Amino acid sequence: MELDESVEAILSDESNALDGFYERLFQRYPEFKYFFAGANVKRQTAMLTMALLAVKQYPALRRSSKDYLEVLGTKHHGLGIANELFPKFIEVLVETIAEFHGNDWNAALDKQWTDALNYAAAIMHQSPHELVFRVTSASSS
Repeated sequence: MELDESVEAILSDESNALDGFYERLFQRYPEFKYFFAGANVKRQTAMLTMALLAVKQYPALRRSSKDYLEVLGTKHHGLGIANELFPKFIEVLVETIAEFHGNDWNAALDKQWTDALNYAAAIMHQSPHELVFRVTSASSS
């Protein structure tokens, strides 16, 4: 199994392959609870699952995926999420994905996921910390 096949399996899983991820994360690393206080964990899990679409393209991410990861990075920075927390998040995410795949999981797939998520995190770390939106109106000249 390759990374893209793994992502497809996760996205097509009716039971939501990443259910339980945040509980596992909070149990192992309680410092994450602060950032998700009041958050709807089911919604957060769905957003995380959809973010995997960007990771699926590793190592040749499209510009739109890089832009998306930069926006996520800016949002995470604005929430005060330190770069040092990302490896812990990735560790638990890879473990959750490995559990989902069961016997189909192997060392090569572990490396693909770890490399892809670290790459995504690096893009998020490099994102601009302020997003500036310019709205141009046709009527303003």
